[in-house]
Amino acid sequence: MPDKPLGNVFFIGGTGMLADAARWIAPRATSLTLAARNPSPLAEEVRAKPHRLDWAKQAGAMLPPGGTFDIVISWLHDEAIWLARPAEDLLKPGGRSIRIHGANSLEPAKRRLRDPDPRPDIARQTVILGWVESGAGKRWLTHSEISQGVISAIRQPNKELLVVGNTRLAD
Repeated sequence: MPDKPLGNVFFIGGTGMLADAARWIAPRATSLTLAARNPSPLAEEVRAKPHRLDWAKQAGAMLPPGGTFDIVISWLHDEAIWLARPAEDLLKPGGRSIRIHGANSLEPAKRRLRDPDPRPDIARQTVILGWVESGAGKRWLTHSEISQGVISAIRQPNKELLVVGNTRLAD
């Protein structure tokens, strides 16, 4: 079954470890806007719109006008959590926000601190990134594994929480 067209997508933090997800999204989206400190190289490669955004400097973070995107995907560091709600305000009513977090956010109290209440007229999905067992013990997820987790969330719009890898510290 072919993937459903994604519409207009705004992707914050999709140029580094999530670049493979951006490459997957680009041909499936009506338009893709990549927001990062230096979005141009990947944006040019995938024919996306670059949007320069330094979320570590709140005064320098400028977002495009709201109400124009079907999906907003955001990987925000703790110092940029203030940007979560303004990013979701870019969504059309009925749009979808996909928030990406580290393993600590599996705990609901920590996730609430990192995710403000969503608008009532949008859907929010959360992708929690963990680790995997390897021959040498535990290792962090690869960039490819992280991107595949985000792609899985995109393909499963009704799944509110997707955990990639293992997040348990001990049995």
